[in-house]
Amino acid sequence: MKNVFKLRMLAVVAVASFTLSSSAFAQLPTDNENVYVSLELQGVLDLTLLTDPNVDFIFSTIPQYVDGITKTNVTELRVESTVPWDLHVNAETATWEQFTTYSLAGSPSVPSSIIGIRAIDAAGNSLIGSGFTSLTGTDNLAIIGDGGIVDAGDTPGAAGTYLTSPNTHQFRVDYRLSPGLDTYQAGYYGMNLIYTLAEDL
Repeated sequence: MKNVFKLRMLAVVAVASFTLSSSAFAQLPTDNENVYVSLELQGVLDLTLLTDPNVDFIFSTIPQYVDGITKTNVTELRVESTVPWDLHVNAETATWEQFTTYSLAGSPSVPSSIIGIRAIDAAGNSLIGSGFTSLTGTDNLAIIGDGGIVDAGDTPGAAGTYLTSPNTHQFRVDYRLSPGLDTYQAGYYGMNLIYTLAEDL
């Protein structure tokens, strides 16, 4: 009988011990604080001109007037972008601005079309055509893409930087001016060419 009593006492002690042990490991209530993290991704379109923005052409011989003057590698451009992009160039005005007149003969209205442009990427690919392409008035001349209108023939530039993708994000531009003979008034003229980097829409 004493053994039965001892077994019962042991069972009661074990149950009490388990209950106390369970209470000791009960989970405490939790407390939370929230931190709101925002993210703003601003599109980057960065066009950098690395060369002198002034390019001078002096016509002083008949062969220069007839054949034109070509200057290579005078403009270098670098592109950095987080979005697909187009690169184009246009003349600011349809005709050259005359600053000084040397003669009264000929027309002072010299069109932008005497300017021929050739753009070449860092891999040596000609981008506008096989030769020089003349400007037309103030119209955009596409170097990469087609000026922002997506169509079947549009091949925009990809997001990236000239630092990691120089072959597709770095360009040099050649110019050829061909005024011809007996047409324009002798004088000193100037024209602003505008290179525009824009998101391909």
